Amino acid sequence: MSATTLPTLRKIKPTTRLPWAFVIVLGLATLAVVVLLGFIFFQVVYAFHVLPNVRVWNVDLSHQSLDEAAANLEQQLAIKFNNTTLELTDGTQQWLATPVDLGLRLDARATAQNALDVARGDAGRQFDTALGGVNLPPSVVFDPAVAQAFLTRLAQQIDRAPIDAGLQLNALTVITTPSQLGRVLDVTRTLPMLAEAGRALDKTTRLTLPIETLQPTVRDTSAAALRLQNVLNSNLTLDLENPLPGEPTSWDLTPPQLAALITTELAPDGSDITIEFNADLLYAGLADLAAQIDRTPEDARFIFNDDTKQLEAIQASKVGRTLNITSTIERMNAALARGERRVKLDVVVQQPDFPDTAKAADLGITQLIATGQTFYAGSSKERMTNIGAATTQFQGVLIKPGETFSFNKYLGDVSLDKGFAEALIIFNGRTVTGVGGGVCQVSTTVFRAAFEAGFPVIERWPHAYRVGWYEKGYGPGLDATVFSPDVDFRFKNDTPYHLLIEAYANDAAGRLTFKFYSTPDGRQVVVSAPVVENVVPHPPDKYEEDPTLAAGVTKQVDYAVDGADVTVNRTVTLNGQVISQDRVFTRYLPWQAVFMVGTGQ
Repeated sequence: MSATTLPTLRKIKPTTRLPWAFVIVLGLATLAVVVLLGFIFFQVVYAFHVLPNVRVWNVDLSHQSLDEAAANLEQQLAIKFNNTTLELTDGTQQWLATPVDLGLRLDARATAQNALDVARGDAGRQFDTALGGVNLPPSVVFDPAVAQAFLTRLAQQIDRAPIDAGLQLNALTVITTPSQLGRVLDVTRTLPMLAEAGRALDKTTRLTLPIETLQPTVRDTSAAALRLQNVLNSNLTLDLENPLPGEPTSWDLTPPQLAALITTELAPDGSDITIEFNADLLYAGLADLAAQIDRTPEDARFIFNDDTKQLEAIQASKVGRTLNITSTIERMNAALARGERRVKLDVVVQQPDFPDTAKAADLGITQLIATGQTFYAGSSKERMTNIGAATTQFQGVLIKPGETFSFNKYLGDVSLDKGFAEALIIFNGRTVTGVGGGVCQVSTTVFRAAFEAGFPVIERWPHAYRVGWYEKGYGPGLDATVFSPDVDFRFKNDTPYHLLIEAYANDAAGRLTFKFYSTPDGRQVVVSAPVVENVVPHPPDKYEEDPTLAAGVTKQVDYAVDGADVTVNRTVTLNGQVISQDRVFTRYLPWQAVFMVGTGQ
């Protein structure tokens, strides 16, 4: 068999295939492009629309634009929000309030914007939101001023001030009253709580208000009640040390009096009740007691023994005393605090300036330095009585160096009770009958002694017209009238020595004498004779009807005297130097005689 030649085979190239890896990459790239395009589309679509499954208080806002969502919320949610009721409670009471009452208002557009902004820029959250959904709270506008006003009104029902434990009196029995807690609404803490509650009204309809408990300052008064009851169980005795003969040694305050005088107050540290006397009431009561206790110190009165040159006491001195009311109240309050039943009155002792033991040499009293005299012979019995009563008030008086002597101070009360009688006096332009007529005889005599001694005259008033009693032996111009308390006679002891005054009324001789004892300081006194000028004749006699006098009876009540200007000069020298020149000028009025003519039955 012959060999068969096989045809020449053409070389065929194998078919080219894409690698699997490339295919995969290409697929993934395509998918990525699709996803990217889808994401871009999603972002573009939901850039101005709410994501799917986004709700506000279960109101679905999916796929809605801002305007659509806001309108939807206004329609579906605003009414629901405004009609929601929030229950406020303090634990025992409840009050219902709407959001409007509390200053809460739904902001639909802001809420829609919040829904539109959910997961913006966060693809993962956007995906989760679209799949799982989200339920947003609303955006709430809170007006704290409206809430503050509401809470302020509410606080008026809630707030209660704490009440301290107290004490009361039922007659003389002490009763305690219990304390009570107070409370106050904490408005400041409540305001943020309301704002938070406004965003959760779909879940929260009850809010427990923050109430602060206020503790009373005094929780228990049982101890104070016991102290007060002990005070009211018996008298409180006020003791007087060193009483005078016949004086009470003590005074008792009875339980009813104590109950009226005692007051209870909160202690300064606020921990207890203090029991004290009412200062104003007690002061008034002690002032009445002081009127019984107080007395002015009285100086001893003396005469000067010209032979021994010593002082002889003619009236004993008296120690003065004054009830120190303020200090006594302090003692009484201290006794209350200690539970004591007796209190010593705080009496301040005042020693007299001149005790019975005063010595002439110590006071600078060595001899007679001046004498003043007037004459009253022919005076009525009543006038003599008054001269004597007034004169005794000045017997033995001591005037200190530099002291101003006041006639009215030593004269005292001019009354029938003080031994004075009714006699003629010059009053209101007339000579009339009055208590003390003749006292001016004494003031005139003191004036002349002081004038002769060279003492400065501080106050001197002349009579309205010339009085014959005061011109005997001296002439006119050296009289001095007094009328307490406005018209006085005063002079100053301007020497470094004490001055002793002795006064003597001699009714038998009709002579009144004042003697001044001291130590001469060398002064010389020259008194001129009175100069009488411008004499004015007295008016004609005057007759007046008096129905108190029987018909036909005539009684003279004023006596005629001419008017005149009278001047008396005094020059006082010391060691050859003039230390004072005094011009005593008096203008006496003309005085007419007055007769009362009886017209009575």
